[in-house]
Amino acid sequence: MSKTSTLLNTYQSKKRISLAQLNTPIESCERIKKICPELPNLFIKRDDMIGPLVWGNKLRKLEYALAAAKESNADTIITYGGIQSNHARITAQVARRLGLNCELVLHGEKPARSSANFLINDLMGINLHFVKTREERIPKMDEVAQQLKAKGRTVYKIPLGASDAIGSYGFVRAFEEVVQYEKDTDTRFDYIIHGSSSGGTQAGLVLGKHLFEKDDLNIIGVSADDSVEEITSYIMSALTPMLKEHNLPPEPLENDIHVDVSQIGEGYGIPTALSQEVSEAFAKFEGILLDKTYTAKGVAAIVNKARHGFFKPNDNVLFWHTGGLINLFK
Repeated sequence: MSKTSTLLNTYQSKKRISLAQLNTPIESCERIKKICPELPNLFIKRDDMIGPLVWGNKLRKLEYALAAAKESNADTIITYGGIQSNHARITAQVARRLGLNCELVLHGEKPARSSANFLINDLMGINLHFVKTREERIPKMDEVAQQLKAKGRTVYKIPLGASDAIGSYGFVRAFEEVVQYEKDTDTRFDYIIHGSSSGGTQAGLVLGKHLFEKDDLNIIGVSADDSVEEITSYIMSALTPMLKEHNLPPEPLENDIHVDVSQIGEGYGIPTALSQEVSEAFAKFEGILLDKTYTAKGVAAIVNKARHGFFKPNDNVLFWHTGGLINLFK
Protein backbone atom coordinates (compact mmCIF):
# COMPACT_ATOMS: atom_id res chain seq x y z
CA MET A 1 0.00 0.00 0.00
CA SER A 2 1.40 3.43 -0.95
CA LYS A 3 1.99 6.21 1.58
CA THR A 4 -0.83 8.24 0.01
CA SER A 5 -3.26 5.32 0.29
CA THR A 6 -2.35 4.88 3.96
CA LEU A 7 -2.93 8.58 4.66
CA LEU A 8 -6.29 8.53 2.89
CA ASN A 9 -7.33 5.44 4.83
CA THR A 10 -6.65 7.28 8.09
CA TYR A 11 -8.87 10.17 6.99
CA GLN A 12 -11.59 7.93 5.57
CA SER A 13 -11.78 5.93 8.78
CA LYS A 14 -12.94 8.98 10.77
CA LYS A 15 -16.50 8.59 12.06
CA ARG A 16 -19.16 10.98 10.80
CA ILE A 17 -22.93 11.34 10.83
CA SER A 18 -24.57 12.25 7.54
CA LEU A 19 -26.53 15.44 8.18
CA ALA A 20 -27.15 16.77 4.65
CA GLN A 21 -26.84 16.10 0.94
CA LEU A 22 -23.35 17.41 0.34
CA ASN A 23 -21.21 17.56 -2.82
CA THR A 24 -22.51 21.08 -3.40
CA PRO A 25 -22.38 22.58 -6.91
CA ILE A 26 -19.44 24.46 -8.35
CA GLU A 27 -20.58 27.21 -10.71
CA SER A 28 -18.91 29.77 -12.93
CA CYS A 29 -19.29 33.49 -12.17
CA GLU A 30 -18.67 35.46 -15.36
CA ARG A 31 -20.98 38.46 -14.98
CA ILE A 32 -19.18 39.80 -11.91
CA LYS A 33 -16.46 40.91 -14.32
CA LYS A 34 -18.71 43.90 -15.02
CA ILE A 35 -17.28 45.50 -11.89
CA CYS A 36 -13.80 44.00 -12.25
CA PRO A 37 -12.65 43.13 -15.79
CA GLU A 38 -9.28 42.05 -14.35
CA LEU A 39 -10.78 39.01 -12.67
CA PRO A 40 -9.48 35.59 -13.77
CA ASN A 41 -11.83 32.62 -14.27
CA LEU A 42 -13.96 32.77 -11.13
CA PHE A 43 -15.90 29.77 -9.80
CA ILE A 44 -18.00 29.46 -6.66
CA LYS A 45 -18.51 26.47 -4.36
CA ARG A 46 -22.13 26.70 -3.23
CA ASP A 47 -22.12 25.66 0.40
CA ASP A 48 -24.90 28.20 0.82
CA MET A 49 -27.06 25.41 -0.64
CA ILE A 50 -26.38 22.99 2.21
CA GLY A 51 -29.49 21.96 4.10
CA PRO A 52 -32.74 23.76 4.86
CA LEU A 53 -32.67 27.34 6.11
CA VAL A 54 -29.21 28.02 4.62
CA TRP A 55 -27.30 25.81 7.03
CA GLY A 56 -23.99 26.50 5.30
CA ASN A 57 -20.53 25.04 5.72
CA LYS A 58 -20.69 24.57 9.51
CA LEU A 59 -22.72 21.43 8.89
CA ARG A 60 -19.67 19.78 7.32
CA LYS A 61 -17.74 20.07 10.58
CA LEU A 62 -20.71 19.07 12.70
CA GLU A 63 -20.97 15.75 10.86
CA TYR A 64 -17.72 14.78 12.59
CA ALA A 65 -18.26 16.66 15.87
CA LEU A 66 -21.68 15.11 16.45
CA ALA A 67 -20.37 11.65 15.57
CA ALA A 68 -17.79 12.11 18.33
CA ALA A 69 -20.53 13.33 20.69
CA LYS A 70 -22.71 10.30 19.98
CA GLU A 71 -19.72 7.99 20.43
CA SER A 72 -19.18 9.47 23.90
CA ASN A 73 -22.88 8.84 24.71
CA ALA A 74 -23.49 12.56 25.22
CA ASP A 75 -27.06 13.69 25.83
CA THR A 76 -26.24 17.41 25.89
CA ILE A 77 -24.26 19.59 23.48
CA ILE A 78 -22.77 22.94 24.49
CA THR A 79 -21.13 25.45 22.19
CA TYR A 80 -20.68 29.20 21.97
CA GLY A 81 -20.58 32.22 19.67
CA GLY A 82 -21.96 35.71 19.17
CA ILE A 83 -25.60 36.64 19.66
CA GLN A 84 -26.29 35.95 15.96
CA SER A 85 -23.84 33.06 15.57
CA ASN A 86 -24.57 30.81 12.61
CA HIS A 87 -22.49 28.05 14.16
CA ALA A 88 -24.35 28.16 17.48
CA ARG A 89 -27.79 28.12 15.86
CA ILE A 90 -26.89 25.34 13.43
CA THR A 91 -25.41 23.24 16.24
CA ALA A 92 -28.67 23.67 18.17
CA GLN A 93 -30.74 22.63 15.15
CA VAL A 94 -28.64 19.54 14.54
CA ALA A 95 -28.78 18.60 18.22
CA ARG A 96 -32.58 18.84 18.11
CA ARG A 97 -32.67 16.68 14.96
CA LEU A 98 -30.60 14.02 16.75
CA GLY A 99 -32.71 14.16 19.90
CA LEU A 100 -30.04 15.84 22.01
CA ASN A 101 -30.32 18.71 24.46
CA CYS A 102 -28.34 21.83 23.53
CA GLU A 103 -27.21 24.85 25.52
CA LEU A 104 -25.60 27.92 23.98
CA VAL A 105 -23.27 30.51 25.45
CA LEU A 106 -23.64 33.78 23.51
CA HIS A 107 -21.73 37.01 23.93
CA GLY A 108 -23.22 40.44 23.37
CA GLU A 109 -26.36 42.32 24.29
CA LYS A 110 -29.58 40.34 24.18
CA PRO A 111 -31.61 41.89 21.33
CA ALA A 112 -34.85 43.67 22.15
CA ARG A 113 -36.48 41.89 19.20
CA SER A 114 -35.79 38.27 18.20
CA SER A 115 -34.63 37.94 14.60
CA ALA A 116 -32.49 35.76 12.32
CA ASN A 117 -30.43 33.15 14.23
CA PHE A 118 -31.58 34.43 17.61
CA LEU A 119 -35.21 34.00 16.60
CA ILE A 120 -34.59 30.40 15.52
CA ASN A 121 -32.91 29.61 18.84
CA ASP A 122 -36.01 31.05 20.51
CA LEU A 123 -38.35 28.90 18.42
CA MET A 124 -36.42 25.77 19.34
CA GLY A 125 -36.56 26.60 23.05
CA ILE A 126 -32.78 26.49 23.41
CA ASN A 127 -31.42 27.39 26.85
CA LEU A 128 -29.21 30.46 26.34
CA HIS A 129 -26.48 31.79 28.62
CA PHE A 130 -25.32 35.37 28.01
CA VAL A 131 -21.91 36.90 28.61
CA LYS A 132 -20.62 40.34 27.71
CA THR A 133 -17.31 39.54 26.00
CA ARG A 134 -15.67 36.87 23.87
CA GLU A 135 -13.19 36.14 26.64
CA GLU A 136 -15.99 35.09 29.00
CA ARG A 137 -17.47 32.47 26.68
CA ILE A 138 -15.24 29.46 27.36
CA PRO A 139 -15.22 29.91 31.18
CA LYS A 140 -19.03 30.20 31.07
CA MET A 141 -19.31 27.10 28.89
CA ASP A 142 -17.14 25.17 31.36
CA GLU A 143 -19.27 26.43 34.25
CA VAL A 144 -22.52 25.39 32.56
CA ALA A 145 -21.03 22.00 31.69
CA GLN A 146 -20.11 21.38 35.33
CA GLN A 147 -23.61 22.34 36.45
CA LEU A 148 -25.18 19.94 33.97
CA LYS A 149 -22.82 17.11 34.88
CA ALA A 150 -23.79 17.60 38.52
CA LYS A 151 -27.38 16.95 37.42
CA GLY A 152 -26.38 13.69 35.75
CA ARG A 153 -26.04 14.96 32.17
CA THR A 154 -23.36 13.65 29.82
CA VAL A 155 -22.01 16.78 28.16
CA TYR A 156 -20.07 17.22 24.94
CA LYS A 157 -18.46 20.63 24.31
CA ILE A 158 -17.96 21.85 20.75
CA PRO A 159 -15.49 24.72 20.22
CA LEU A 160 -16.14 27.86 18.18
CA GLY A 161 -17.08 26.90 14.63
CA ALA A 162 -16.42 23.22 15.46
CA SER A 163 -12.92 24.19 14.35
CA ASP A 164 -10.83 21.59 16.10
CA ALA A 165 -9.04 18.42 15.02
CA ILE A 166 -12.39 16.62 14.85
CA GLY A 167 -14.66 19.06 13.02
CA SER A 168 -11.97 20.16 10.57
CA TYR A 169 -12.14 16.73 8.91
CA GLY A 170 -15.36 18.01 7.38
CA PHE A 171 -13.25 20.13 5.08
CA VAL A 172 -10.87 17.36 4.20
CA ARG A 173 -13.98 15.61 2.91
CA ALA A 174 -15.09 18.84 1.23
CA PHE A 175 -11.71 19.05 -0.53
CA GLU A 176 -12.37 15.59 -1.94
CA GLU A 177 -15.46 17.03 -3.68
CA VAL A 178 -13.23 19.57 -5.42
CA VAL A 179 -10.82 16.85 -6.52
CA GLN A 180 -13.71 14.90 -8.03
CA TYR A 181 -15.04 18.01 -9.81
CA GLU A 182 -11.62 18.60 -11.35
CA LYS A 183 -11.55 15.02 -12.63
CA ASP A 184 -15.11 15.14 -13.98
CA THR A 185 -14.69 18.47 -15.78
CA ASP A 186 -11.00 18.41 -16.71
CA THR A 187 -10.51 21.60 -14.69
CA ARG A 188 -7.52 22.55 -12.56
CA PHE A 189 -7.96 25.15 -9.84
CA ASP A 190 -5.05 27.43 -9.06
CA TYR A 191 -6.57 28.98 -5.94
CA ILE A 192 -9.22 28.24 -3.33
CA ILE A 193 -10.20 31.39 -1.43
CA HIS A 194 -12.62 31.52 1.50
CA GLY A 195 -13.52 33.49 4.62
CA SER A 196 -11.40 32.49 7.61
CA SER A 197 -11.93 33.09 11.32
CA SER A 198 -11.85 30.13 13.73
CA GLY A 199 -9.49 28.25 11.39
CA GLY A 200 -11.18 24.87 10.92
CA THR A 201 -12.20 25.36 7.30
CA GLN A 202 -8.66 26.29 6.31
CA ALA A 203 -7.08 23.52 8.42
CA GLY A 204 -9.18 20.90 6.65
CA LEU A 205 -8.50 22.29 3.19
CA VAL A 206 -4.73 22.47 3.81
CA LEU A 207 -4.65 18.85 4.99
CA GLY A 208 -6.85 17.86 2.04
CA LYS A 209 -4.43 19.53 -0.35
CA HIS A 210 -1.65 17.38 1.07
CA LEU A 211 -3.57 14.10 1.24
CA PHE A 212 -4.77 14.43 -2.36
CA GLU A 213 -1.38 15.65 -3.60
CA LYS A 214 -2.47 19.02 -5.01
CA ASP A 215 0.88 20.73 -4.53
CA ASP A 216 0.23 23.44 -7.13
CA LEU A 217 -3.03 24.62 -5.52
CA ASN A 218 -2.92 27.71 -3.30
CA ILE A 219 -5.38 28.10 -0.42
CA ILE A 220 -6.01 31.60 0.94
CA GLY A 221 -8.16 32.43 3.94
CA VAL A 222 -9.61 35.93 4.12
CA SER A 223 -9.73 37.17 7.70
CA ALA A 224 -12.98 38.62 8.99
CA ASP A 225 -11.29 40.36 11.92
CA ASP A 226 -8.06 38.85 13.24
CA SER A 227 -4.39 39.23 12.28
CA VAL A 228 -2.34 36.84 10.16
CA GLU A 229 -0.62 35.56 13.30
CA GLU A 230 -3.90 34.94 15.13
CA ILE A 231 -5.60 33.17 12.21
CA THR A 232 -2.48 31.06 11.63
CA SER A 233 -2.44 30.02 15.29
CA TYR A 234 -6.11 28.96 15.10
CA ILE A 235 -5.45 26.92 11.97
CA MET A 236 -2.40 25.22 13.46
CA SER A 237 -4.22 24.38 16.71
CA ALA A 238 -6.66 22.31 14.65
CA LEU A 239 -4.18 21.08 12.06
CA THR A 240 -1.34 19.91 14.31
CA PRO A 241 -3.31 17.08 16.02
CA MET A 242 -4.65 16.01 12.62
CA LEU A 243 -1.11 15.76 11.29
CA LYS A 244 -0.09 13.65 14.29
CA GLU A 245 -2.91 11.22 13.46
CA HIS A 246 -1.34 10.83 10.01
CA ASN A 247 2.25 10.73 11.35
CA LEU A 248 3.08 13.90 9.43
CA PRO A 249 5.32 16.78 10.58
CA PRO A 250 3.62 20.20 10.81
CA GLU A 251 6.36 22.37 9.31
CA PRO A 252 5.80 21.77 5.54
CA LEU A 253 2.04 22.31 5.81
CA GLU A 254 2.45 25.45 7.91
CA ASN A 255 4.11 26.96 4.82
CA ASP A 256 0.83 26.35 2.95
CA ILE A 257 -1.12 28.68 5.25
CA HIS A 258 -1.88 32.01 3.61
CA VAL A 259 -4.11 34.70 5.16
CA ASP A 260 -5.40 37.86 3.47
CA VAL A 261 -6.14 40.71 5.91
CA SER A 262 -7.06 43.37 3.34
CA GLN A 263 -10.78 43.32 4.22
CA ILE A 264 -10.75 43.44 8.02
CA GLY A 265 -11.76 47.09 7.93
CA GLU A 266 -13.46 48.14 11.18
CA GLY A 267 -13.81 44.55 12.36
CA TYR A 268 -16.06 41.53 12.60
CA GLY A 269 -19.38 41.83 10.80
CA ILE A 270 -18.68 45.39 9.62
CA PRO A 271 -18.52 45.70 5.81
CA THR A 272 -15.67 47.43 4.03
CA ALA A 273 -16.46 49.72 1.11
CA LEU A 274 -15.28 47.03 -1.31
CA SER A 275 -17.17 44.18 0.38
CA GLN A 276 -20.33 46.28 0.19
CA GLU A 277 -19.68 46.91 -3.51
CA VAL A 278 -19.16 43.24 -4.37
CA SER A 279 -22.12 42.13 -2.25
CA GLU A 280 -24.44 44.41 -4.22
CA ALA A 281 -22.84 43.37 -7.53
CA PHE A 282 -23.10 39.65 -6.80
CA ALA A 283 -26.80 39.99 -6.03
CA LYS A 284 -27.42 42.17 -9.08
CA PHE A 285 -25.35 40.30 -11.68
CA GLU A 286 -25.08 36.72 -10.37
CA GLY A 287 -28.26 36.36 -8.30
CA ILE A 288 -26.13 35.10 -5.40
CA LEU A 289 -26.35 36.59 -1.92
CA LEU A 290 -23.28 37.18 0.24
CA ASP A 291 -23.26 37.75 4.00
CA LYS A 292 -21.41 40.79 5.31
CA THR A 293 -19.28 38.92 7.86
CA TYR A 294 -17.46 36.33 5.74
CA THR A 295 -18.47 35.81 2.13
CA ALA A 296 -18.67 39.45 1.03
CA LYS A 297 -15.22 40.07 2.47
CA GLY A 298 -13.94 36.90 0.78
CA VAL A 299 -15.07 38.03 -2.68
CA ALA A 300 -13.84 41.55 -1.96
CA ALA A 301 -10.35 40.15 -1.31
CA ILE A 302 -10.45 38.37 -4.68
CA VAL A 303 -11.51 41.58 -6.46
CA ASN A 304 -8.85 43.55 -4.60
CA LYS A 305 -6.16 41.08 -5.63
CA ALA A 306 -7.38 41.12 -9.24
CA ARG A 307 -7.31 44.92 -9.41
CA HIS A 308 -3.72 44.84 -8.14
CA GLY A 309 -2.59 42.30 -10.76
CA PHE A 310 -2.21 39.35 -8.40
CA PHE A 311 -3.79 36.75 -10.72
CA LYS A 312 -2.87 35.61 -14.19
CA PRO A 313 -5.71 36.07 -16.73
CA ASN A 314 -6.21 32.29 -17.14
CA ASP A 315 -6.03 31.38 -13.46
CA ASN A 316 -8.95 29.34 -12.17
CA VAL A 317 -10.05 30.69 -8.79
CA LEU A 318 -12.58 28.83 -6.64
CA PHE A 319 -14.35 30.99 -4.07
CA TRP A 320 -15.90 28.92 -1.28
CA HIS A 321 -19.32 30.31 -0.35
CA THR A 322 -19.67 29.25 3.30
CA GLY A 323 -23.31 30.29 3.78
CA GLY A 324 -24.35 32.40 6.77
CA LEU A 325 -27.15 34.18 4.90
CA ILE A 326 -29.77 34.09 7.65
CA ASN A 327 -28.23 37.22 9.17
CA LEU A 328 -29.28 39.22 6.11
CA PHE A 329 -32.76 39.08 7.64
CA LYS A 330 -32.23 40.79 10.96
